[in-house]
Amino acid sequence: MKYVWILILTLFTVQPMAHAGDDADVVAELAAVELPDPPLEDPPKEAIAVARTERLQNALRCPVCQGLSVAASPSDAARAMGDRIEELVREGYTEEQVTEYFVDRYGAWVELEPPTEEHLALFLAPLFLMGVGLVGLFFWARKRSNHDEITPETTEINTLPTPDPNLAVWRERILAELEGESP
Repeated sequence: MKYVWILILTLFTVQPMAHAGDDADVVAELAAVELPDPPLEDPPKEAIAVARTERLQNALRCPVCQGLSVAASPSDAARAMGDRIEELVREGYTEEQVTEYFVDRYGAWVELEPPTEEHLALFLAPLFLMGVGLVGLFFWARKRSNHDEITPETTEINTLPTPDPNLAVWRERILAELEGESP
């Protein structure tokens, strides 16, 4: 039991150290990188800048934390991202430009809700395959039911064969025995 507690304490003390190094790397990277394109808009008014900054901080994921937005994360990296978002918005960059800036650095993962247009095929492919399967099943069942129907070609196959005249003696004997047994 003692070793379990040591393992748990080790895990909890080692993990924050790994995040501290990640935070410093993110802060240094954000400070050094400039946007290649100029801002598309004039610097916005204070109220608009605050609203855009809030929307972007809630829409982008902290690169250090798991599943937390920049606004919700307590890490240094999230604060650096938040400051960079605010700086870019105040310079006149649009929300799309700021989002693209962070997606270029961290990939589409940085967006808490990635755009659905790119992933629409992933959601529609199973539905499409199910539809194709159902259509195929329908035609297969229909083909099977057509074989069971009586047609002029199949009536020759399904009719009883004509009795063999050489077996007439045996047939009469069997019928006589069957009649004798019945009450």
